[in-house]
Amino acid sequence: MSRLHHHLVAPIGTTDGSIFKRHRWVIFGLLLTSCQNGPATLSDIATSLPSQQVAETGVQLQRPQRQAWWLALNDRQLNQIVASVEKDNLSIAQARERLAAASAVAHSASSQFLPNVGLSGSATGANVKSKVDDISRRPAQLNLETTWEIALFGQDGLARQSADLERQMAAEDVNAAKLSITAEAAISYVRLRALQHQRQSLDLLSSATARARNIAVVRSTSGLGTRLEAETADVDSAAVEMKKRALDSAIADEIQRIAILQGLPEGDAALAAAAPQPVASNASVAQIPADALRQRPDVQRAELAVLKAGAEVGIAESDLYPKLHLSGMIGLGSPVSGSILGVMGGPSLQMPIFDYGKRLDIVEARKAQMREAVAAYRQAVLAAHGEASSALRALNVARLETARAKASHAAARKNLKAAERLAHEGLSDPSLLVTRQIATAEANQLVIQAIRDEAEALIAVARATGGSLTGMPKAAAPYPAVPGRS
Repeated sequence: MSRLHHHLVAPIGTTDGSIFKRHRWVIFGLLLTSCQNGPATLSDIATSLPSQQVAETGVQLQRPQRQAWWLALNDRQLNQIVASVEKDNLSIAQARERLAAASAVAHSASSQFLPNVGLSGSATGANVKSKVDDISRRPAQLNLETTWEIALFGQDGLARQSADLERQMAAEDVNAAKLSITAEAAISYVRLRALQHQRQSLDLLSSATARARNIAVVRSTSGLGTRLEAETADVDSAAVEMKKRALDSAIADEIQRIAILQGLPEGDAALAAAAPQPVASNASVAQIPADALRQRPDVQRAELAVLKAGAEVGIAESDLYPKLHLSGMIGLGSPVSGSILGVMGGPSLQMPIFDYGKRLDIVEARKAQMREAVAAYRQAVLAAHGEASSALRALNVARLETARAKASHAAARKNLKAAERLAHEGLSDPSLLVTRQIATAEANQLVIQAIRDEAEALIAVARATGGSLTGMPKAAAPYPAVPGRS
């Protein structure tokens, strides 16, 4: 049984905030630590909060390395499709540009707390030609001005951390887009190969139903069968032909869908040639460790949002206290009685006294947003827990169904071979052979469908765990418990 605990950061007058002792007022949201004596389970993570610490000099969150989960399907052409999708998909490209924008903003997030230098010039006219020695009042002047807001309470670090967390959230959006779209491409590819195999199987089924129809017509005309049997055989044969046309259309749709995911207007003609189905049975997914859920981009994004909300609380708290500014100016101006060069500058202190509670309201609003982020994180973890559990159950069911379908197909093939031997010896009715051929073709259809469903279930497991099929790296950290929960 794991033992978990937490710390909620408060103003640094308490004993919980030693990491920030150089700043008098900092609220970062959540700094959570934990110790664990055994392996985590899926239920452990469902009631947990982030375990990362935010340091003063920046946010360095340890992230697990995602796996190339599609390699478990062992299909070279699928690997090429995934590589093309990750490179050229337009939705992923949009996410990358949002990341580039967030990175650009993060680069200069704390620049407002650095010295700023500017150049200004002015000229004014008047009917009085008196000389003015005051550098700030000269009629014609050219000034080099500098201002500097001193970060007394760690606002610069908070601003950097907030922007860096925003950048990391954008990076998780890129990961989410990659995971979702590569999963869609893999599903389309799996369906394409299944449809092609079903189309080939229908050719065999079509031949068998055609022979069954001929036998039924002969029996009907010779009086050994009814007219209804012949009509039923005609309907069955026409239904098979209709399925073939539907499959041809579905194959074209999947090829087009893959092309769209690759950012292409037309599908790859090479995909029209049938190839072996991707098989998921070789992938070992016996159990999903709880920490695997940390690889999900939505869970990681929600964790970053909690930390960012904490930084925003700290920024709002710092606005309650005085601000120190340094300013200065070096100017050239005329007309003057003395030197045309002037220098002025000095410190200024801004202290909030009465603002109708506006700053306090902002602090309360940021705290409410932090609580909202915590709730969103819990919801993301619970949803991930449920999705991963459901996906794993579905995979287990799909594997059982694949084994059952293969066993049924093997039995049908055995019966077909027996019927072929009897027909070869002239010891059976021709209809028996045709019936067993149809049964074998239909059993083969079920095998194709089962293999497809199992591969899709494996993709669902990878998607539900953020791209993991074998669990988390060894260095993954456990989650501590949610405050107020045992």
